[in-house]
Amino acid sequence: MPKSIPIVLLFATLAFGLILACGFDQSTSAANQAAGTQTQPSKSTQDVLATVNGTPIGEADVRIALASGGHNNEEVPSEYRKNVLDVIIQRELLYQRAVELGLDANPTYQENLRRMEAQINAFKRNELSELFYRQEIAKKVEVSDAEAKAYFEANAARIRTELHVWQILRRKENAIEQVRNDLERGASFEEIAGKGLPQTAKTDKSPWDLGYLMWKQVPEPWQNVIYDLKKGEVSGVIRGPNNRFWILKLIDKRETPDITFESVKPTIVEVLKGAKIEELREKINRELRAKANIVYSKGPVGETEE
Repeated sequence: MPKSIPIVLLFATLAFGLILACGFDQSTSAANQAAGTQTQPSKSTQDVLATVNGTPIGEADVRIALASGGHNNEEVPSEYRKNVLDVIIQRELLYQRAVELGLDANPTYQENLRRMEAQINAFKRNELSELFYRQEIAKKVEVSDAEAKAYFEANAARIRTELHVWQILRRKENAIEQVRNDLERGASFEEIAGKGLPQTAKTDKSPWDLGYLMWKQVPEPWQNVIYDLKKGEVSGVIRGPNNRFWILKLIDKRETPDITFESVKPTIVEVLKGAKIEELREKINRELRAKANIVYSKGPVGETEE
C-alpha cells in the first residue's frame, strides 16, 4: 500500500467515490442555496473531520471514497486518508463555487440529481416501512397455546395428509382458459404441462411434478380445492395473486397418522402468526390510506386522469 499518492491521481481515481460520498447531501444543499437558504447535512460531532464554509465533511465521506478505490479503511495509512480528505475538501469548494455560478441548473445535472434523489427516497421508504412492520406489527403479534391447539383440532385431517400434485401454471387468464379447454377435449395433462419447459433427463422429476406436499407447503389459493380432489382428478382454474393461474392434478394422497399436536405446534404457531401479521398489516394499510390526503395527478402509465 502506498503511503502517499499524487493529488492529480487522487482526483481521477476517487471521482466516482466522491460523487457517492457527497453527491446527495451536497445536491440537496445546492437546491437550498439556490433558494437562498442553507441546510447542512446532519453529522455527529465525532463524525466531522472538517468543515468547508460551514459544510461538514464526515468520516463516512472518506470511507466511501476509499471503498470506491478498492481500499479498506482500516488498512490505509493516515497520510493517504489525509490526501483523500483534502480531495473531498477541494471538490466541496468547487461544488460550492459551481452553485454560486448557477451551474446546478444544468439540465443533465438536474436529471441525474432527480434520479439519485428517487433512489434515496426509495431506500428510505423501503427500509423504514419494513422496520415499521417489524417493530409495530410482528413484535406485537402473539399466538396462544389455545389458538394453536384449536387450529390443530380443526385441521388435523389436512395436517396428517400429504398430497402428490402436478401443476400447470400460467401468467395470463386467457392462457389458462385455453389449457382448460384443451384438457376438456382430451389432451394429456403431461403434454400440456411440458409445453415451453426445458427438457429434463429421464431420471429427473418433471418440472410440473411437485412431489408430495405437506399441509404447510400447500399455497393458500389451493387449499379449498386440492383437498377435495380424488386421486387422478383435475381441478378447475385456480386464481392466485400476482397474475398466477393454476390447474392441478392430484396424483396421490397418503396419511401420516403419527403426527401429533406437539410435533407440529411450532409450525402451527408460525402459520397463525403469519396470518395475524398479514391481517394486521392490511388493516393498518387501509387505515393509513383512509386518513391520508392522496391526490393522483397521473394514471399508472403516465396519462393524466380525467
